[in-house]
Amino acid sequence: MQQTLVWKPLTTPGVESLRLSMDEQGIQASSHLIQNRNGQSIAATYVLDSDPRWRFRHLWLKVEQQGPRSLRLDRDIRGRWLLNGEHRRDLDQCQLVMLEATPFTHTPALQRCGLETGQSALLQVAHIDLPSLRVEARQLRYQCLRQQPQQSLYRLEVEGRKPIELTVDRQSLLLEARGLYQRMSARTLSLNTWV
Repeated sequence: MQQTLVWKPLTTPGVESLRLSMDEQGIQASSHLIQNRNGQSIAATYVLDSDPRWRFRHLWLKVEQQGPRSLRLDRDIRGRWLLNGEHRRDLDQCQLVMLEATPFTHTPALQRCGLETGQSALLQVAHIDLPSLRVEARQLRYQCLRQQPQQSLYRLEVEGRKPIELTVDRQSLLLEARGLYQRMSARTLSLNTWV
């Protein structure tokens, strides 16, 4: 299955267009985003690869701001995190990656947690700041506030920041991060096969 999703930030000019592919080999998201952050324009491209159960495998990220910069983040089968090929022991307790400036990286977290109404989960993530590309371990807490057939409501808590409410669809793809992002469109692509 393939989907195309488009989000826009609500507090600054910008857009993100993401292609999501899922099959028995895994889940791959490839995205292009443009944002104005703190008065500076940023263009970024990333490819995020997970296994079929939404476990993080690889991220390639390229940022264009006063010249191109990129990074590659991998998690091997032993759970070691490698940043541009170098082992980052401080990330080894992380389960997922969280990329600032994109609403998509909440989806693997919510899929992995599988929370019911009233439940919460504390996650250790490898957080990547844009545009600096600084990578550090952080703790996040997701709490499921309400589940409905077509959408669910979660609260995201990050130490030192105000909680954010996330509304997601049945696949945990973000519809709205209150006051931050809104999904503009979603389209499922299907392949016509002639018999």
